[in-house]
Amino acid sequence: MALTSVKSVRDLEAVYVLAPERYDPRRESLASADIQSVPLRTLVTSNRKMVAAGDDSARRCLVFDTSDAREGIVIGRGKKQTVGELGSAKKSIEPRDVIISRLRPYLRQVALVDKEMPNAIGDTLVLCSTEFFVLRPADELSIAFLVPFLLSAPVQKVLAASQEGGHHPRFNESTLLDLPVPAKLVKDREAVSDAVQRGIALYRESEAGLQALIGRAESLLSVRNETTKHKGAGSRHSSETHEECAGAARYCGGTQAGQ
Repeated sequence: MALTSVKSVRDLEAVYVLAPERYDPRRESLASADIQSVPLRTLVTSNRKMVAAGDDSARRCLVFDTSDAREGIVIGRGKKQTVGELGSAKKSIEPRDVIISRLRPYLRQVALVDKEMPNAIGDTLVLCSTEFFVLRPADELSIAFLVPFLLSAPVQKVLAASQEGGHHPRFNESTLLDLPVPAKLVKDREAVSDAVQRGIALYRESEAGLQALIGRAESLLSVRNETTKHKGAGSRHSSETHEECAGAARYCGGTQAGQ
């Protein structure tokens, strides 16, 4: 069944956007729900700070792409490089931020930036793709509780309906910041945030254990390769010694025959 939306000129967004998907009524499905809520923009700020290749070029950085975030967790290990090696501008991120990709929301690329992320050590600058919106707490309270909210089916439905563009459809920042967050969830934010952080901590513990096992396997393979190398070197040494002896014997035989 076709969806129809009627808007007056005064209701059109800035610069008179006429794209039909901008006024898809499914975008308003949460706003029309009969629940007490607060706009997401009252709980967070959208961090737009960029880092480019010309900025402090020798500084070490760790870059996360959209594929490094999924289902609430930063699952990738990031790309280690220096700022000078950046191919394009990136957004800076820090622990307590929540990142969400504006590109293809059905991939569920939402994550809480946690302090235990692999390779994010020392003064390493942590960066992410500009395809991410970076949500930062508006106060000192954790916004980890937003992770399950952003991954919930009703929110995902709104984001899917809000995509614009043909080749790489994206939703815009205002769509995200205007999302109504249930007041009950905001009231329980501390408990929900703690639960999210505990879940991520368990993931990090499992991740560290698996990495230790991978390192063990690599060390065993390395020992085996070294052993094989020594054996090969020993065989080559034996062959070379045999050839040297044979050559010496031929030389001695020739000398004796000459005498």
